[in-house]
Amino acid sequence: MPKPGLPRGILTALITPVHEKEDTLRESLSRLIEFQLKSGIKGFYTLGTYGEGLLLPVSKRKKIISLIADLVPSNYLIINNVSAASLEDSLELAKHSIELGVENIASLPPLYYKAGMKELKNYYGRLGKLECNLFVYNNPSKTGVDVTPSIIKQLKRDIQNLAGVKDSTGSVERVIDIVSNLLEDFYVGIASDSLILDSLIYGADAHICGVCNAIPEIAVEIVKSFEAGDLKRASRLQILVAKFRGLSKEYQVEGLVLTKAALKVRGFDIGLPAEPLNALSENDIIAVKEVLDNIYREAGIKI
Repeated sequence: MPKPGLPRGILTALITPVHEKEDTLRESLSRLIEFQLKSGIKGFYTLGTYGEGLLLPVSKRKKIISLIADLVPSNYLIINNVSAASLEDSLELAKHSIELGVENIASLPPLYYKAGMKELKNYYGRLGKLECNLFVYNNPSKTGVDVTPSIIKQLKRDIQNLAGVKDSTGSVERVIDIVSNLLEDFYVGIASDSLILDSLIYGADAHICGVCNAIPEIAVEIVKSFEAGDLKRASRLQILVAKFRGLSKEYQVEGLVLTKAALKVRGFDIGLPAEPLNALSENDIIAVKEVLDNIYREAGIKI
């Protein structure tokens, strides 16, 4: 059963449009959010890896979440990532988010310096003193720190408003471990896009999907097929997601760079990736369009 106020299904790890003019930024965000909601997305994870939060200054992150809070209807979920190298920056971003009414706050563990249990308790404990629902964002390939289910249980003893986890390990074994040990007391979001179907099979609350910015219809159709008992179709669709996702390895770019290129193909003006990331070339974008056309044709979904 869905936890109170928190939906089951697909959440989009929302891309951040990069525009200097606020009216252009607002228009880009508005179109992208409307597209996601019409496609059946249940909410948003903001300013994480796909949202390029760690590449943006605090002032710009505040502006982005202010616009998102204004544009997303109140009945949809927003989880705002406030990760930063400085705890003071994280606290500032969290307080600003809460003031906007976005009370679901997520953060990576402390960055760069090695963090043990003492550091984790202090870091999440400081954030947990705020009036928020706190989510652990576990992405060990980026941070070098693996916040396991057993660690999350230990943190919960001291941090009562620790409410959920976004896990980006990309491991089926970890999905099983998290669901088995945390689902009863925490909102569980799985975040590797190769595991959309696995997250459903093992009973996670949500899949937090980066490529869904560009291909939300396919991810939502995986959910519909699974719920209808059509595992064969759900599996075929998951393979198509993997085919699209695999292009980032082919072009040796971050998934968000590929996703921004795909959004450009689909007619969305979301600007370039934040520096120092580079955009795909025009020739690569043409190739992305061909792959997108083939994927949707195989899926039997018209766009």
